Amino acid sequence: MVAWVKKSEISIDIRKLAICHWKRGSSEKKIGEIVNVSKSTVHNIISKYKKTKSVKNIPRTGRPRCFTEREERWIVRKVTCNPKTSAVKLTLKAQQRFNKSTNPETVRNILRKYNFHGRVARRKPFLSKEHLRARLEFAKSYIKKPPEFWNSVLFVDESKYNVFGSDGKQMVLRKPNSELEMKNLTPSVKPGGGSQMVWGCMSAVDAGNLNFIDGMMDKYMYLDILKQNLQQSAEKMCVLPH
Repeated sequence: MVAWVKKSEISIDIRKLAICHWKRGSSEKKIGEIVNVSKSTVHNIISKYKKTKSVKNIPRTGRPRCFTEREERWIVRKVTCNPKTSAVKLTLKAQQRFNKSTNPETVRNILRKYNFHGRVARRKPFLSKEHLRARLEFAKSYIKKPPEFWNSVLFVDESKYNVFGSDGKQMVLRKPNSELEMKNLTPSVKPGGGSQMVWGCMSAVDAGNLNFIDGMMDKYMYLDILKQNLQQSAEKMCVLPH
């Protein structure tokens, strides 16, 4: 079995000495005999010096990039359009489109380069464009109300609390401070089993009654809660109707 041994590198001092003799007009063969290296090695030293004007090693480049800048921008566009995709799926799509062999970690590095990071999607109630417009108009109609007005307002809401664990997590690839953009959210829906629905209210003064709801709440149950608990809470907090 033959063991391959890497040739030792010619020292900088030897290279300088070879160039010094070459500048004095010595032949490559003669220089090789003086510095004790082969003629071809002397030839390579001189050729390199002619190109770089130096006998030092040229800095070696790192690992060649897998994707061009144009291809990287294509990957970023895919994530921008669909933040809920995964690095594995992106890798498969990139391999098919560009016919290149790569791995998910390379794709993750590209996304990190463009400031995209994997995060858990925040849960927010699903809102259509009509819902958003209606909410905005509603908010505008109350934006100039004085503090005295808000002191006489009761805020009511209902919420679901899971009894057994969570509803799971959805990862998204997004940029910092973009967690509340619609495409980066996980829409929440009305609760099913394994959870407890709670109704409550509050004012600028205090919190009102808390009502635990069994099963799914319909409009009749909601109206009954308003009739019973809302009036009691208003009296408790001394909130007078307009």
